[in-house]
Amino acid sequence: MHIAALAKVVPDYEVPAGDFELAGNRAHSRYTRMIGLYDENAVETGIQLKEKYGAVLSIISYGSSADVPILRKAIAMGADDLSIVQGDSDDPFVIAANLKMAIEQMNDIDLVLAGQQSADLDRGVVHAILAEMLGCTFLAQISEIESGNGAWTVRQNHENGSRMLRLSGRAVFSITSSPQNVPRIPAVRAIMAAKKKPVGKLQGIETPPMQAGEVKVEIPKMESVCEFLSLDDLGQTAKTLLGKLREERYL
Repeated sequence: MHIAALAKVVPDYEVPAGDFELAGNRAHSRYTRMIGLYDENAVETGIQLKEKYGAVLSIISYGSSADVPILRKAIAMGADDLSIVQGDSDDPFVIAANLKMAIEQMNDIDLVLAGQQSADLDRGVVHAILAEMLGCTFLAQISEIESGNGAWTVRQNHENGSRMLRLSGRAVFSITSSPQNVPRIPAVRAIMAAKKKPVGKLQGIETPPMQAGEVKVEIPKMESVCEFLSLDDLGQTAKTLLGKLREERYL
């Protein structure tokens, strides 16, 4: 079994909203960069499948050579190898086409895992486009995966609970966060060993962008109103507070 986990390097997703700054329609370069949180869930899921079924786990990323030191964390967590397709497009069709190229060069990929959405643009569409390009099944919001008798059994979460699905053949799953796939913390020894691991680098390809392109990225205006209520008459204060909550439709 050969599994590929897709990983993207993104700006620090824990930066407080009030401190967030854009530069050229993207997060400012001053922010620390890291592997996206959902992508780490996908990597963790891949490592668990590797440990359970003796699979080979490959990490594939689309980005720049500067991302390599950050992506090595996935190797330290337990992945077998890392390949990066070099490119700088934000077009999801271009990204998917480059990931498809990398997957096809590996020939024997049985399963592709991806985070349910990136931690920067939050689009959550690349994996679905990739599945269509590969001509294989796509399932979203997967939290558990089992393999047996040539088929996959998965748990798919949805707003009303979850359901178990069974399918065969090559597939692309988008992984959602769950208590079962919380990313492990790599050991220091594994981190040091990961630094010596060779990295495959592929030159990205250019494909025509989609017709409906990005229009604008901006930080929404954040407004807050603070009003102090008198404590002289607590009964009247409570009535006033309830009235304001009903007026704003919080009650």
